[in-house]
Amino acid sequence: MKILIVDDEVEILDILEELITDKYMCEVDRASNGLDAFILCQESEYSFIVTDHKMPFMTGAALISGVRTRKNLNMKTPILMLTGFLTDELKGRVDLEDVEFMSKPIPFKEFFELISSYVYKY
Repeated sequence: MKILIVDDEVEILDILEELITDKYMCEVDRASNGLDAFILCQESEYSFIVTDHKMPFMTGAALISGVRTRKNLNMKTPILMLTGFLTDELKGRVDLEDVEFMSKPIPFKEFFELISSYVYKY
């Protein structure tokens, strides 16, 4: 299993990488912006993607839209947008299949329940 985490805050990347690696004993790739993450999505297939929204170069909403509509290895990969700026408008812009939303600060119990519901589905 391989999970991609995307956030422009290094501390959040560090925390998520450590927690996800410990919980799922999987490989974790990291990106600090949506553009780098989209490039990774063309090179590697992921079991799950976790992305922030407000980032430089490409927002999480733009990343999700790109992953779902442009040719890459993750067009059907489940995605969680984890953001401190969650609104109904943002949810409406990214109303796509297998895209979930969660507000920061991270509610870790719900965070892991959500990821587990997708990665242990098969």
